[in-house]
Amino acid sequence: MRNLFIYISVLFLFSCKSNTSNNTKTDNDSSYIKIKHAKNFNLIKKEGKYILEILDPISGDLESTHTIDPLKKYEAISLSATVVGMYAILEQQTALKGISSIDYVYDPTVKSLFKKKQILEYGDETTNSIEKIISSKANTILYSGFGDEFPNQKKLESLHFTIVPIYDWKEIDPLGKAEWIKVIGALTGKMNEANAFFENVEHEYKRLQKLTESIQNRPTCLSGNLIGDIWYTPASESYVAQLMKDAGANYRYADTKGQVTLEFSIEQILNDNEKTEIWINPGYDSKSKIDKLNPHIKHLKCYENIYCYSPNMSMFWEQSAAEPHHVLSDFIHIFHPEIKEIKSFYYYKKIN
Repeated sequence: MRNLFIYISVLFLFSCKSNTSNNTKTDNDSSYIKIKHAKNFNLIKKEGKYILEILDPISGDLESTHTIDPLKKYEAISLSATVVGMYAILEQQTALKGISSIDYVYDPTVKSLFKKKQILEYGDETTNSIEKIISSKANTILYSGFGDEFPNQKKLESLHFTIVPIYDWKEIDPLGKAEWIKVIGALTGKMNEANAFFENVEHEYKRLQKLTESIQNRPTCLSGNLIGDIWYTPASESYVAQLMKDAGANYRYADTKGQVTLEFSIEQILNDNEKTEIWINPGYDSKSKIDKLNPHIKHLKCYENIYCYSPNMSMFWEQSAAEPHHVLSDFIHIFHPEIKEIKSFYYYKKIN
């Protein structure tokens, strides 16, 4: 379980190369649904069906195409926590037939369905059983796409499984990550609801963003944590770095280049961040745990201002991707407590 925690913690630091997907094309036979922020998928409405185009997160090239028929019932195995959260937002939990592990589920309806054996566990992308999948009630597999193809993908597709990589975790724009709820909307017949939900999230995010646009005093911020001998921190072109910028902070490593998670020695972190004011996402929820990593960390100025997301990690990972306005609100409250409009935290807390 600890290995999975470390993996998820590092995943939150990940980012990807932005591609040049065109989400506004039209032709005589089809209409491209406007995708405002996401870079890794297109949705096309054609002859009463949706055509889902999954784009390679690195090159932007077309990776796969999936026809979604509104008259078909897509019963899914989701190996992505964020996707489980999107099903919950759209109140379509009964369309889920499988998850990776109940240990990392927050939604009470999914937990209840699991207890009734209407939702089963299937492990992660490398440990799932093809026999168990084939014998399941599912006809769709939604996975994170960390590798290339899903294991045994061709065999499963020959048995009429729809297999879709969900690249929300590769989006740099927080609203791009949230916009993947439209894919779940297409699969569940809840496109109108997905669009309405996203429009509200976008409105709230932009409203909050305006609160910090003219702020001159932007505190310096460190993010990430020490795992073994390496300190992992977000790239400058990443989801977390964008949130920090939108919240009115100066990220200590904003001047670096690229999208790959940065790796530093503890010595360099200590040297670079002697005067950094705030530290977010330390990977632990108490200073006693942080102190065990390295005795010199407590000498950093930001040691007095450490903030972590909810100790209920499952809630954060299920909900935050689709609701980045709540994360942005928390970040603004951390960096600019003088903005009185925001009075409390949604996910985060200060570590004492």
